[in-house]
Amino acid sequence: MTQRWAEIAIEIAGDLQEVVGAILIEVAGCQGYATTPHAVTGYLPVDDRLENSLLTLREALDNTPELAALNRELTIRFLNEEDWANAWKEFFKPQRVGKRIIIKPTWEEYTPEPNDLILLLDPGMAFGTGHHSTTRLCLCALEDVVTPGVSVADVGTGSGILAIGAIRLGASHIQATDNDPLAVRIAQENVTTNQMQDRIAVSEASLPPAGTFDIVVANILADVILGMADSLFAATQPRGNLIASGIISHRADDVRTGLTAVGYTIQETRTEGDWVAILATRP
Repeated sequence: MTQRWAEIAIEIAGDLQEVVGAILIEVAGCQGYATTPHAVTGYLPVDDRLENSLLTLREALDNTPELAALNRELTIRFLNEEDWANAWKEFFKPQRVGKRIIIKPTWEEYTPEPNDLILLLDPGMAFGTGHHSTTRLCLCALEDVVTPGVSVADVGTGSGILAIGAIRLGASHIQATDNDPLAVRIAQENVTTNQMQDRIAVSEASLPPAGTFDIVVANILADVILGMADSLFAATQPRGNLIASGIISHRADDVRTGLTAVGYTIQETRTEGDWVAILATRP
């Protein structure tokens, strides 16, 4: 059967778009969101969970102080698979992240500048287009810490964007995991599109891959990072780096405390809007 999707659009502008986007991801369960100057849009599959997701979303919007007093209209439109694909692709254009990384949708044209590192991407329903703050924070952190030949574990790989970016920056090989079989399939397709099958291995798992790595990146959510903090530490080589993101700003202290408790040394906290990336090292 053809999957149908619910397009949820919330009229909101300015800095509050990040707040609404966080609610769409953390509360409603959207894998990502898109913005226009006047609205934030997310997509959910039409199934037996949709009604509850929408009720929970409305309650979260009503109970968020900075949103409660605003006249914010929420509209829902139902789309078939093909219509959904065309709808979200309108939002996804080539973009520069950091100094050298260019995220280019596979269907878009782009003329590279000298030293550009091109990431070809078709994220499908997997999280990770580069438009979200957490993805950009992770890519910029990778740009700073990846050196030629390092090994990387990408935990919660989503579309595979961080694994592909790490290879472009000079990593030798990547082990990428995700607990969502759809994300695993999409990540594998993006790895193939970028001709990196021999350097990136993608597998379905809810924990970091076996072994230890020079860099571990986990762009997930605060509670998930805290729940697997011991496993992340075990996957990080001594003097290796952890990049943890997917963290809304009011949870940053919790994550720093949890990572310190398992043995990490916090090096830096980076922010973009309401989102945070924490850079830590294993002594």
